[in-house]
Amino acid sequence: MCGNLQLAILANNTKQVNLIRRIGSIGALLMKKKNIPAVNQKIDTIKAIQTDEFWQDVSLKRLEKVRMDLRDLIKFIDTEHQQPVYTGFEDTLGKVTEVDILPTYTSLQSYKDRVESFIRKNKDYLVIHKIQNNIQITSEELKLLEKLLFEGDLGTEADYRKEYGELPLGKFIRSMLGLDKSAANQLFSEFIQYGNLLADQITFINNIISFLTKNGTIEKEMLFEPPFTNINDQGITGVFDDAQVGKIVRIIDEVNGNSVNSVG
Repeated sequence: MCGNLQLAILANNTKQVNLIRRIGSIGALLMKKKNIPAVNQKIDTIKAIQTDEFWQDVSLKRLEKVRMDLRDLIKFIDTEHQQPVYTGFEDTLGKVTEVDILPTYTSLQSYKDRVESFIRKNKDYLVIHKIQNNIQITSEELKLLEKLLFEGDLGTEADYRKEYGELPLGKFIRSMLGLDKSAANQLFSEFIQYGNLLADQITFINNIISFLTKNGTIEKEMLFEPPFTNINDQGITGVFDDAQVGKIVRIIDEVNGNSVNSVG
């Protein structure tokens, strides 16, 4: 199979499309056998052949390494036993039209992997940068984001809805990248500076900041659950007075709102 693919690459033959897909499927089958020591030793190659990046830059030398790495592992793949089905019919060839095409193949990555990888690689894109840094975006920027994610090669809006439901795009991006640490610290800087806080109160705020930098948003109900009950079993109300709780909630509402709302 690898030999045929090498020939197809040299001849720029479209047969390489199917061969790449077949080799990628072999990698997926071998992943199920990674507990076998011999398979685990070649796990890097097995993972690589299942990614688009590997095939975009593939060379004859790299393909030869794939052949050498995997040829002794094929025996570990489970063989599916199927009853043969025999047919007898004649096919007719209709009108043939020749077109010039470039060899393409269906992405080996799932929609989820593609879109999440895209977000992480393009976190400096203006609208993504603003969302990560707690800067409210405009309605026009939201439209640009939708165009970026729904009208390219990543997939469609229907693909997104199928995977993530009604999760707003801003909140989705925050969940991927988290909130920028400087932005998170800035949210509570004034509260800490003028609040005359005790040590456990500062620890509680730092826990909120840490959560935001990892997850991007935080639901207020979580302030009454672990890890926020590790300091006091009453959560936020056991650590702060009512006025302080009100200020913290307003800050959280602001940072959550900036991930789902747009202006202008």
